[in-house]
Amino acid sequence: MAFGSTPTDSSTIPIGCVYVPGVGFKAIQGGTLFTDGSSNDSAPVRMELTGGSKATFSAGITGLVPVTAATDIFTITGSATKLVKVTRLAITGTATLATAAILPIAILKRSSADLTGTSSSPTRVAHDSGNAAVSATVLAYTANPGTLGTLVGAIRNIRAFLQFTPITATEFPMMPPLYIEDFGMRGSQPIVLRGTGDVLAVNLNAVATITGWLFDISVEWTEE
Repeated sequence: MAFGSTPTDSSTIPIGCVYVPGVGFKAIQGGTLFTDGSSNDSAPVRMELTGGSKATFSAGITGLVPVTAATDIFTITGSATKLVKVTRLAITGTATLATAAILPIAILKRSSADLTGTSSSPTRVAHDSGNAAVSATVLAYTANPGTLGTLVGAIRNIRAFLQFTPITATEFPMMPPLYIEDFGMRGSQPIVLRGTGDVLAVNLNAVATITGWLFDISVEWTEE
């Protein structure tokens, strides 16, 4: 639609407004009135956190057992109809070996989807039941993809500590996250997936199997 002239009040004073997609122009809501030393009245504009009105979804897998020499173990793929922005990724893991291990984990961006492999689709949960139907795809792999998608590059490379699980009934070691990040929280962009060819992947760099390893991975994203 073409934007018309600025709305005015009964005294022809222009009204501050914003365009709400699918609705039209609405007046901006102000905060508490403030009068300065020169008797000038003003008021702050009420603002919303950027993601507050965006359709938001989460998905996660618990107890994922990767294959030996695992590559991609978890992916989120963009949508043919919506712009997908990944805002949060969290990974934790444990093993039953007697000593802890250091894992090389890569968070990769791909420009095409992985092919074949054995995978499951974790339940995608809307943060608001009124959201439109979810369209991004989330997969957790227990066998390596037959063909990995085209690599764009590594967003993060991490040497992460894989904690061993308690070996006695009274031993409870700390279980710190292997990796957790909120993308876009420092004024930077979230991870944007444009179309079904854009993929964010958790990759284990073909590391050898660690005895009894289990991973819990969760992802959060918006669709607009």
